[in-house]
Amino acid sequence: MKKWIADIREKTKDMDRSQTIEYICNYYWYHILLGLILLGLVLLLTYHIGWGDQKKEFTCVIVNQEIDFSRDREIREGFSEFSGLDQKKINIDSDYQISYTGKELEGVNESSYEKFFFNWSAGETDAMIIPESFYGYCLLQNGEFAEDRIYLKDTWLKDILRDSTDDPVLLVFAEQTKHRENCVSFMDYVKGR
Repeated sequence: MKKWIADIREKTKDMDRSQTIEYICNYYWYHILLGLILLGLVLLLTYHIGWGDQKKEFTCVIVNQEIDFSRDREIREGFSEFSGLDQKKINIDSDYQISYTGKELEGVNESSYEKFFFNWSAGETDAMIIPESFYGYCLLQNGEFAEDRIYLKDTWLKDILRDSTDDPVLLVFAEQTKHRENCVSFMDYVKGR
């Protein structure tokens, strides 16, 4: 670095300020770009280690209901207050529109299907609010659920989510959840509020 600076000073000693800047931009642009990229990577790494990607302590997905982020936020805020968990560590997500054998939905792409099963297999999903037919479909796909489950009609969620007598909606929990206590707390929350 000292060698480069000395070289630049030597070559630009007879130039005025604007000529020096032009010379540096023309001959050292790739050094400057590389330096900015390295600085960006350092800042990104610092952010990621210090503030980024906070691990969730509870994640609930809502399948084949109206996508409503304000309702999801309301559930998250209420559960945070009930359980004492930080809201930032709770994820309630209704952005799961899934077609499966026996239930073909119009205008649905496969990304929700893939996202659902990928997150579940990676252990990122703790609770699921799903139609009973989808529950059966998941069992056929070798999905493993905890024994705890409850019908939507037995919770206060029936007031804000769509239920059906033909295909009742269930609240179920992943067998491999990392947050068993929070699952129990969520079940208590939706039963009692």
